[in-house]
Amino acid sequence: MAALTAENFDGAWIVQEVKDIDLQPFGELRFDFDNGTLYGSGPCRSFTTTFGPDVENLMFSPFDIGGGLCDEETMIVEREFLQQIGLVNRMDIGADGQLVMYNFDQPLLRAKRLDG
Repeated sequence: MAALTAENFDGAWIVQEVKDIDLQPFGELRFDFDNGTLYGSGPCRSFTTTFGPDVENLMFSPFDIGGGLCDEETMIVEREFLQQIGLVNRMDIGADGQLVMYNFDQPLLRAKRLDG
């Protein structure tokens, strides 16, 4: 299989799981990849960051975070969510089509491609 590039991730994804974070209370968190840019939503605010073209040794930086406030507990969860994304240094698409973001060999986040 050919090496993945930023273009392989283009499109919309729904976050399924983030290491050590219960996402159930927040509904769907969405990522949209577009040519080396990641647009996303946390429980309270949106964010944008760039990466690539290499997805085997990357860094999401800098984060541009939109405005918005939530209750204190939700803001703490959002901070932890964004910190996990900041730790990502590699991405892959599994055989099942699921996006997996890693910190070295540790999976941090899983998402499924939004059909449509």
